[in-house]
Amino acid sequence: MDFRDSNCAWCDRRRGPIEDCRSCPKFRKYHLGEDLVLDERVFCRACLHNLNSDLAVFCTTNRRLQLGSGEPFECYRFLLDSKTKE
Repeated sequence: MDFRDSNCAWCDRRRGPIEDCRSCPKFRKYHLGEDLVLDERVFCRACLHNLNSDLAVFCTTNRRLQLGSGEPFECYRFLLDSKTKE
């Protein structure tokens, strides 16, 4: 069992090779052990939808509703951009 089984419910890469997850913030936190806060800034920066005007309202609302909830940020529309710099 790797970290994806319990931490990556919405990701389509969770059943593929773990190397495909290298640019994901969860990979950096749970696999590499980096001291990283998993908030909307780190996820939105790595998301392929980051500047998608069709999802602008969804993304803004999603971030606002989760802000201050005390729970780790989660987005079911998160799509890892494989070109994101680590």
